[in-house]
Amino acid sequence: MTSLRLATLALSLTAAFAHLPASADATLPPISLGMPNASNLYGLELNQWFVATNEATAGTIIDGTLSQDGAWLNFPSAAQLSRSATDSQAVNDKLASAFARVGPTSLGASASALAPLNPTAISSVAVGHSFMGYWAMLDQDTTVQFDLKLDGHLATTGDRALGADRSGAAVTAFVVGSQANFTAESQYALFKTAGLDAFEVGGDPLLQQLIAAHPSTQTHLDVFGVQSDTMSRSLDVDTTLHVSANGTRIDCQTPISPACGRYFYMVGAFLFTGAQNGAAADFSHTLDVTSIRIGNDAAQPFNAVSAVPEPASAAMLVAGLIGLGLTTRRRLRC
Repeated sequence: MTSLRLATLALSLTAAFAHLPASADATLPPISLGMPNASNLYGLELNQWFVATNEATAGTIIDGTLSQDGAWLNFPSAAQLSRSATDSQAVNDKLASAFARVGPTSLGASASALAPLNPTAISSVAVGHSFMGYWAMLDQDTTVQFDLKLDGHLATTGDRALGADRSGAAVTAFVVGSQANFTAESQYALFKTAGLDAFEVGGDPLLQQLIAAHPSTQTHLDVFGVQSDTMSRSLDVDTTLHVSANGTRIDCQTPISPACGRYFYMVGAFLFTGAQNGAAADFSHTLDVTSIRIGNDAAQPFNAVSAVPEPASAAMLVAGLIGLGLTTRRRLRC
């Protein structure tokens, strides 16, 4: 997928991770990571999972004209836990549409860029992506495991086989969870091992890595990625990501917060779909959190999704952490 035409859509993608507004510049600053402390975690109720942030963005480009919809929200209200973004363009015989949604426990995204009357037509691109991040303050130092289901379909109908404008579609999903005593450097290193080192620079380099990602499993990060093109025109995806998060103890010199002496956990899930010049990716009804395990306990449904109550302004510093940390596996059936 062409870096020139997708570079503009990278703005909205990188803004979502860096918590910065999209601009006309092709390069955005790297992700800014804050660290949790007793003051900015004051509003977290003990042993309750909160939706700390969510995002849904859809964008299209036809013949260089960009259109996009959606936004990133820190500490969404109860009414904002479920929302969506939709964008579409139609120019002559070219059609481009994108969709993204987020729910309390699920993500969805789709992208379609077609020219039904001319399979070799170029200059149509669509991208849909969504993200959700959870926080919890637990009274025990343990391992929390999440299971997330991903399924959908990729199809390439265009006939352009070579060059930057070749026909193709892509999906990339990852789940990340907190490491014990994590730092910004350890989180960046985690993504670098998975071939996603562009998180440090953002912009188009990050987007190019996402549209070419492949499966990668680590203790605190699970990445799934696959693409369709003129050689592999149709792919069905059916996989489950298994993720683990560890806690970081919040120590205080004086007991100024209920967070003191407790353990902070976070989990983030991201879904990206892209299509170009005669292709489509439909993952509009998945990625779903199907179960959660705490320590050696049995799996149970995950349904604790209250919004964070009245966060202090300092808590905004921690929002960057949500995009980073967890463990995984996957299955692809074609």
